[in-house]
Amino acid sequence: MGSCEICGSSKVSTKRASSNGRDIVACERCMKAAGLKPNITGIPQASNPGNVRGFGGYGGMGRAGKDIMVREEKELAPDFGSRVIEARRNRGIDQRELARGISERVNIIQRVERGQHPGDSVIRKLERFLDIELMVARTKDEDRQVRPGGGKSMTLGDFIQDALRKD
Repeated sequence: MGSCEICGSSKVSTKRASSNGRDIVACERCMKAAGLKPNITGIPQASNPGNVRGFGGYGGMGRAGKDIMVREEKELAPDFGSRVIEARRNRGIDQRELARGISERVNIIQRVERGQHPGDSVIRKLERFLDIELMVARTKDEDRQVRPGGGKSMTLGDFIQDALRKD
């Protein structure tokens, strides 16, 4: 998870791409909109395959490597925090009991209820335990609303747009 150099979105899945001879890091939406292709660098192969471990560490892409928040067909509901609060209150349990029920810490539940994006496993646990749906059908990009970022600095995309407007 990184931040896109074009649109400025943070905590999004990013890839490296080349634009006008420069390497940039961009999210999939910006890469699609700009028609950029991700840089594919070959992974060096070991000369002796017996010495290579195919599991463990951070290098493997197993089930945990998939980010369900950015799947094409579903995305995390914008009001997921209030959904969790409502479902928890309907069951008559407090944050501590919910945390114990899904084997997570209380501060994770507090963050989720404040609207901070949880990890994939926490989303699944909450959906199962509270019997709610936090992943909803993805909306079209044209229908999305972008909230003002507060104190965001100028991104590469902002700079390009300003330059194009001046021409």
